[in-house]
Amino acid sequence: MESYTATARKTAKGLQVDTHSRGVHYTIDEPKNAGGTNTGMNPVELELSTLGASLQATAKKLAGDEGFQYDQLTVELEGDLDPRGFMGDPEIRNGFQEIRITYRIKKTASADDCAKFMQKVEEQSPILDNLRNGVKITVNQVTTK
Repeated sequence: MESYTATARKTAKGLQVDTHSRGVHYTIDEPKNAGGTNTGMNPVELELSTLGASLQATAKKLAGDEGFQYDQLTVELEGDLDPRGFMGDPEIRNGFQEIRITYRIKKTASADDCAKFMQKVEEQSPILDNLRNGVKITVNQVTTK
């Protein structure tokens, strides 16, 4: 089993957060109208993008394994989130209520063949698995300085 690590540190700018893993940095932020500086995607936009990237990487690997060739795959994602949930309304879930995915594949194969291939992709995507099935989260330690 492999372990992955990442850190997230709040910067001095609005709601901006500097994240990094393997020496790669990414800025996560909120739009200006939500109190941020609009210098990066917000966490839920990044979650949708991460899901899309996972589906893309899984499709690329699976296509090679199965000999399924395509010219281009576009994954369009849309999620519904009611902000009243994370603003404290106990009747509303904090996260997405629904995520919708549309696949656009440039390929000469039939729509049925493409749908079967994308079903296999969905079965193997680790991020889609996390979203569909949840994951155990353990808080190891809280420290102060």
